[in-house]
Amino acid sequence: MSYAKRALRGSLFVFIASVLTAFLGYFTRIILARGLTVEDYGLFFAVFSFVSFLLFFRDLGLGSALVKHLAEFKAKKQFNEIKTGIFSVFFSLLILSAIFGLVLYLLAPILAENYFQDARAETILYFFIAYILFSALFMFIGNIFQGLQKIKIFSLMEPIRCALVVGIIFFLIKWDYGILAPVMAYTLSWLIVFVIFLPFAWSIISFLKYKVQNMPQITKQLYVFGIAIALAQIGAKVIARIDTLMLTYFTSLTDVGIYNVVQPTALLFLFFSSSITPVLYPLVSELWAKKDKKRLTEGIGLLHKYSFILTMPAFLTMLVFSSLFIKITFGEKYVVGSLTLQILLAGILFLLVATVNNTVLSAIGKPSAVTKSFIIAAAINFVLNLILIPLLGINGAAIATSVSYLILLVMSTKYLVSYVQLKIPFASWIKTLFIGVLFTMTAFVLKRILVMNVWLETALILLAAGIMYVILAYWMKLIDISELKMYFKKAM
Repeated sequence: MSYAKRALRGSLFVFIASVLTAFLGYFTRIILARGLTVEDYGLFFAVFSFVSFLLFFRDLGLGSALVKHLAEFKAKKQFNEIKTGIFSVFFSLLILSAIFGLVLYLLAPILAENYFQDARAETILYFFIAYILFSALFMFIGNIFQGLQKIKIFSLMEPIRCALVVGIIFFLIKWDYGILAPVMAYTLSWLIVFVIFLPFAWSIISFLKYKVQNMPQITKQLYVFGIAIALAQIGAKVIARIDTLMLTYFTSLTDVGIYNVVQPTALLFLFFSSSITPVLYPLVSELWAKKDKKRLTEGIGLLHKYSFILTMPAFLTMLVFSSLFIKITFGEKYVVGSLTLQILLAGILFLLVATVNNTVLSAIGKPSAVTKSFIIAAAINFVLNLILIPLLGINGAAIATSVSYLILLVMSTKYLVSYVQLKIPFASWIKTLFIGVLFTMTAFVLKRILVMNVWLETALILLAAGIMYVILAYWMKLIDISELKMYFKKAM
């Protein structure tokens, strides 16, 4: 099967799974926002963000290291090394999870009293000790499927887990478990899906057929690469979570709750990169190992060219109708976060392309470049949060996050050009931003002029602005039909 075909089919499966996962994850937050008070909603996600932030120190980048090395071992038909790498990561994650679970157990009373300032946080933290172990097992299995490019199986894991979360939360809230409903649902879902998919992983690897050999050498390779990746992931997690952590300290749990409605709404639009990167990572690793730079640069060039143009209308639609969307999904009490959502959307657009860039850099064995980008962006994000949150609250957090994502885009693009010698389509990006501004202006003008049923009004505005967007994109030669047909034919 050609690389284009593998990439397209794999991305299609992951795209469908990503959309379903995003919907289920978002629906989970809607259930929680409507089933809990704003303060309880804020408390859960304050604790959740804190634990999620710490988990990146537990993993040490071993998951990403395993994906890269499994892809390379498979390309070289080194099956004993595949088994050795899997065993090495498995035992490492068990040990690291046990250490972090113990630390969390000892710190739970102190954190509940002095940081979260809510006694219920202690019980939630105790539940999350099991969460630490079960999530490691789940991600470990997923890394195996991804590294061996079993993308169809890999793409099923997260939607099934999210469906379990929705079902468990629905019944536990109905049975008056309150804030413990999401805690138990998130924790149990990891374990259930691990048990479901373990037999598939066992059958794919044929563990009994191959031997564990050179364990110290392979473990060292995994840790050296993984720690470099971990530094970048920690930077990414600082950007993603530090705003919630600092909002918890500087503002109220109500503000934390509102921010954790608008932030995941903005993150929904990462569906494009989230459907591409799981397939892209092992493929790029394999192409780089085979020194096939021609196909590599062609594929990255296509992603750069069309990522902005295809996703821009969805971003702009949410920007124009942010208040309406929040009101319909989460309720009137969260509409005050609409401006915060609009600010975050700009940053997510930058992050979309930066994510593709950083995936390629990691896959070609340049995690240090990703690390540098994230450390600088995270440091700026921390300083801006420290300054802006006390002044502007949740809007300050959104500004800090968007600025840091812009820095990530600039730095990742710079590194990618130097390592892969890729031509960046700056002219195409500028044209796309221009017609995006026209789309937004048209939508806002029509929104002020039209006075009718809200659904009919929304449909007419999107139709008019959308037609203008497509016509301008074609006229400015942002969309090349013949080029798309050629690559589509290759993938069939």
